[in-house]
Amino acid sequence: MELQLLDRTDRAVATLNAALSIYRETILPEAQNPERQILHWIDHGKDGLSDEFKCLAIKESSEVVGYFQYSYFQEERIFFFEYLCIKDSHRRGLVPSAAVKTIENFISQNYPSGFTIVFEVAHKKTEDGEWESDRKLVRYFKRLGFRQVDFAYRYPVLQSYSGEISYPADLMVMLPNQRTTLIASELRTILRSIYFKHYLRWDRPFLDPGPFAERERLINELYTREVKEITDGDDFDTTGDSTRSLIRRFANPQSSLWPLLKQIFRPKLLRLMVLGAMLLCIEQVLGSVYLLIVFGLVLSALYCLAEDTKHSRELFKVIISKFRLPQLRSSLGQPK
Repeated sequence: MELQLLDRTDRAVATLNAALSIYRETILPEAQNPERQILHWIDHGKDGLSDEFKCLAIKESSEVVGYFQYSYFQEERIFFFEYLCIKDSHRRGLVPSAAVKTIENFISQNYPSGFTIVFEVAHKKTEDGEWESDRKLVRYFKRLGFRQVDFAYRYPVLQSYSGEISYPADLMVMLPNQRTTLIASELRTILRSIYFKHYLRWDRPFLDPGPFAERERLINELYTREVKEITDGDDFDTTGDSTRSLIRRFANPQSSLWPLLKQIFRPKLLRLMVLGAMLLCIEQVLGSVYLLIVFGLVLSALYCLAEDTKHSRELFKVIISKFRLPQLRSSLGQPK
């Protein structure tokens, strides 16, 4: 399995549509972000921010089998896993461990160690209208090494205010250094990051000043109500699989050279290097200085063809326009 960062280029539209289709089918309606917002943040997830919003497809071979969305708060060194959905026709049951391992490798190879991972497991509504914990899903994530925080957590409503303004969920964490207890300041930081640096920031581009002020008021109200339950000196226990929680996960493999090389030498760059080597061989065979002079332009043109986006095609046309065959002066009518 592999993760592919989603974008809205023509060649990636099939992957994007497949990933969002899985998202629509597997996430509860009250827990979904509107897709137009997801598309906005796919385009602008890093604009002017030290934090990150990332949307990725989970692929097995060439088939899209899942959707993964997360925020990373750089100053706090907290990951908030918002959505992890899998729909694999070849497997039954919950998220396959291969997908989780792929996410683990991606995080460990792209971010410095020592971070906290947190996510919500939304409660389900019973037939009599009561909310209850999704015990099956919580139990599954505990087997993967995550732990359930002993705290009555609620997440803000996402799309409208016609009903409740927040919903209950279990807060799951993976703490650095295999710790199993949260102190009061850590829990406040997690809540502040999730509410204000994810939910409120996510909504800002889509709301006019009036509705945004109302959204901010509601989230402030929810945050205030939640932190009232936290007093200085409190420790918040977490429950999980004691054996699996002690396994070091999401560790940066400092001694592994191959993952680093894969991050530096992306597939396109490797193809470009091969093409460059071929051109150099041709220049040596032909013994033409002209090929060496235009080597950089030719290499750039080939890269544009490999990239195959609107901007790269425009750049390719510009590069090609720089190539002109020398015009031979006619000797007809010229004095001998």
